[in-house]
Amino acid sequence: MIRFAMLGLGALLVAGCVPAALSQLEAVDTEIVTCATHPDGGCTFDQSPLRVLPEPVTIPKRPYQFFPTAEPLTFIDPNGRQWIAPRRTLTDGASIPPIFVSIVGDPTDPSFINAAAVHDAYCGIGNETGARYHDGTWQDVHKMFFDGLITGGTEEVTAKLMFAAVWLGGPRWQTTRGLNHVPAPRMQKAMRQTKSFVESSNPPFGALLRYLGAQERQILSEYPAPGLARDDDAMSSSSEGSFDEGEYFGEGYFGGFGSFGSGGFGSGDF
Repeated sequence: MIRFAMLGLGALLVAGCVPAALSQLEAVDTEIVTCATHPDGGCTFDQSPLRVLPEPVTIPKRPYQFFPTAEPLTFIDPNGRQWIAPRRTLTDGASIPPIFVSIVGDPTDPSFINAAAVHDAYCGIGNETGARYHDGTWQDVHKMFFDGLITGGTEEVTAKLMFAAVWLGGPRWQTTRGLNHVPAPRMQKAMRQTKSFVESSNPPFGALLRYLGAQERQILSEYPAPGLARDDDAMSSSSEGSFDEGEYFGEGYFGGFGSFGSGGFGSGDF
């Protein structure tokens, strides 16, 4: 699998689709527990299909209406960790950053709904006062989104594309490596390159993380972070403390990898 992934990356480099700095990417087939590799290790939702209340909420500059969930939704990841979207969590049915929708595709599919709702509880707009908001590192929360997509029935390549989109363009907290200051065209370029990489090779999850790390380093070399990253309007704290960015994409990080350290819809059943 790693050999196949590296052949795919090599083809992209020859085609000039990937920045030269990414040629140093080292794909290491480190065992990372995901719902794609360990589907029986948890990977369940306690309420499916998700139900939402017929109380649409419009949020400025958001393309889709939001709806509050009708009941709590719990997701158990492959490591046994519980992730909970409390009742009345606002969700718009997906978590893809708007600047990536034209690249990833319109995120409207029933297989996305549960993962999106739980992800929204932890970092979605409109849920800033919720009990679970930022209750975990941003890395863990985005990894949970991938696992939830797989559990909901999303095809693996699509789930990896959606994960990459929220990793690159989604919210981050307690980090000095934010990307909010980077111009949208540059982020879209990175996402297009990532889409080509994923679709050509369907890399193992660890190799995808390596690739995203290389993308991030390339972006920050062109657009150095001006200071502490902010999630939308405010910086919020994580209950799990600051993440060690020195091991962000290094061997130490993967070695300690336990759990990992927008489409519209109407009310009713999904």
